[in-house]
Amino acid sequence: MSVARAVSLGTCLLVLLNAPAGATAATPAEFQNWFRAAADGLLEIPGQVEHQARRFRYVFVGGFASERMTGYFSQSEKELRAFGVPADAIETIFPSSHELYEGNSGEVRARFLEIASKGPEPLVVIAHSRGACDALAFALRDESFVRDRVHALFLVQGAFGGTGAADYLMGEGSLMDRRMPLRLRVLAYALGRVERFLLGRGKHGGLPGLTLAESGRFWDRLTREHASAIPIVGPKTFYVTSEVNPARLRFFHRAIATYLQTYYGPNDGMVALRDQALPGLGTRLCVLDAAHTDLTHRFPATRAPRRLRRALIQSILMAVADPSADPATAPPARVHRVHRRVR
Repeated sequence: MSVARAVSLGTCLLVLLNAPAGATAATPAEFQNWFRAAADGLLEIPGQVEHQARRFRYVFVGGFASERMTGYFSQSEKELRAFGVPADAIETIFPSSHELYEGNSGEVRARFLEIASKGPEPLVVIAHSRGACDALAFALRDESFVRDRVHALFLVQGAFGGTGAADYLMGEGSLMDRRMPLRLRVLAYALGRVERFLLGRGKHGGLPGLTLAESGRFWDRLTREHASAIPIVGPKTFYVTSEVNPARLRFFHRAIATYLQTYYGPNDGMVALRDQALPGLGTRLCVLDAAHTDLTHRFPATRAPRRLRRALIQSILMAVADPSADPATAPPARVHRVHRRVR
């Protein structure tokens, strides 16, 4: 049974009838409009939204190999602080890239419980790549925690269906042929040699869990075993997906994106677009024009301008704001952030 299969109709009806309090009311169209305006430096952040942003605790969850990456989420954290979110209300979780999902589950759960113990604030989870999968797996296994403590999960470019890049590196993917330019085939081959060397030395032990087949088995089993959690988790789950033209990328990133484009379809340079969400569980907010590191990393991991990371955070703040809150209780918007052009 493929991961692309939708969750059962009965489960979807339960989600609609039992949407828990705390889930954002933002629609995909609203989120897309906020992102476009923020990316152009034209999004007005009302004082009410700034005020509400400070009542949450934010949890960033990093992706594969994130435990060794400098600057991961650093610009996102800075943007939150600019809105008055205290530094001690911003947390990070970096699951081990040497473990499969099952191997990381205990550590991820322990970190969420530790973070929740620091205060009563509802959690806004912003998880990227494989970290999005770790976060959603935790949520399905602990529905009571999600019901009581999580306001929303924003899953950015998650590898829910796995990635054809992992298939290739594990020797299970499509073989390269003349549909790929020779120099990109050479780069992809060299990358594969390096990764297989690392695997042979006991590194990146979580990579086998990111193949298409293994990912499909994992999510089919997890959603079946924890079907009762879907009406709780689903309404609080929001996917931010993307695709990119491989020609925009450099060197190895272009080789990976071209491989995926040729044999698996549109992708963000690491994960095919179709694999960045679980159908029937949660809401896909958008398909952005962004590479896999553009929304979460800084230079040199990405050449994308900072305004994209800023736009993502500002859009999330707009999404989690309570439209029913009394604007009279909020301070006025800070003038220097209104219609500010971003670099």
